Amino acid sequence: MIKIAVLGPEYSYCHILGLKKFANETIVLCKTIPEVYEKVSKDEVEFGLAPIENMLHGTVRESLVSLQKYKVKINKTFDLPIHLCLASKTDNFNIIISKQEALSQCLKLISRLKKQTQECSSTSEAMKIASSDSNYAALGSEEAAKSLNLKIIGKDVEDNSDNITRFVLISKKESDLDESKYMRTSLMILPERDKPGLLYEILSIFKIRYINLTKIESIPTRKKLGEYEFFMEIEGSLQEERIISALNLLKTIHDIYLFGSYELEKIM
Repeated sequence: MIKIAVLGPEYSYCHILGLKKFANETIVLCKTIPEVYEKVSKDEVEFGLAPIENMLHGTVRESLVSLQKYKVKINKTFDLPIHLCLASKTDNFNIIISKQEALSQCLKLISRLKKQTQECSSTSEAMKIASSDSNYAALGSEEAAKSLNLKIIGKDVEDNSDNITRFVLISKKESDLDESKYMRTSLMILPERDKPGLLYEILSIFKIRYINLTKIESIPTRKKLGEYEFFMEIEGSLQEERIISALNLLKTIHDIYLFGSYELEKIM
């Protein structure tokens, strides 16, 4: 069996996704996002799974910085709907506990119940606290609640039922490309120096070849204050002539690193 590092703890949404997609493989739980990338980089595991973007909260910067540092490849992305339940040992709880993001996604529920709130490190940790103290109810996944034999008081209690988190599957090898599927390509651009019109120069290369840019983020180089690299995501794959042409031209102007082309899968 292959080993896959995922962001824990047990029954975090990353772990749940790992169980859904890689049930027959060995899942290695990691405490932090950088640890997932490091284990892949050091060949301690064959693959890694980590969050990279949330629909409500935006880019997960730890993942972008880890991509910048470890230079692994992106093999696939998974869009996982994020649904929260409220669970407790009893109906007579006084405090709703979860990580800050989960609490902020359930403000209508919290307002209606008129309970105190408390932050903790993760939704999984919240469920563990609720399982040991009946004074607490936790916001988190149904899977976590069921694993701890908690009573589910409410399902899908989040304010926005359309919330999605995107996860990246990473390894040290590029994925096999399937032109019959919708593909995207990610890359990091390392400008040789800052200059007027730098970003326009980069973007115009994609514009004249009708390549849609789906994401761009600036990341500090960590070498000099005010010096940045650009993480970019474009529609299309490295097998397409227009992509090859654009990247070849870009390479004559700036250093680039390709994270590869990959399929986007939506988890139902």
